[in-house]
Amino acid sequence: MHIELLMFKQEDIGRLLSWVDSKELLLSWAGSFFEFPLSQMQCEQYLETSLVEPPSRLIFKAVDSDSGEVVGHIELDGIDLENQSAFISRVLVGANAQRGRGIGQAIVLQLVNAAFTQLALHRIAVGVLDFNDSAIYCYEKCGFKYEGRYRDIVKCGDQYYSVVTMSLLRSEWQSAEK
Repeated sequence: MHIELLMFKQEDIGRLLSWVDSKELLLSWAGSFFEFPLSQMQCEQYLETSLVEPPSRLIFKAVDSDSGEVVGHIELDGIDLENQSAFISRVLVGANAQRGRGIGQAIVLQLVNAAFTQLALHRIAVGVLDFNDSAIYCYEKCGFKYEGRYRDIVKCGDQYYSVVTMSLLRSEWQSAEK
């Protein structure tokens, strides 16, 4: 499967809303960034934050080039061109039936490639809620290295969650590409 990243637009909101159908999925996908249930208005406000110049956030839909089907969502956030760094955020493989097939890894690798080649970044980081084992495994498969853990940093309802931090340097990515 070849993944193409296209800019997330207003017409993509309905699909995203249909994918995020539970509080647990919303928490895994976005932490405390959104409130459940995810709404059209929340998504429109989210999209607006990516339309400033210069953008500090790029939001993408992931498309299977072979079928034309939209299979996921990913964001490059906290883009800091001066320090050549950014964060991967809000990665989602859309439909339940698509999960567990390596699509997440393909989406992440496509964004990593674009971030290092087109934006000339030096470092890409990610923060993952520590219970999201499949996401942590995905990032490890993509070459990200464990950096640490922020204990009880995210509060959702009455519960606190810890975040695992991971990163990938351009030199590590280049070595793996050879």
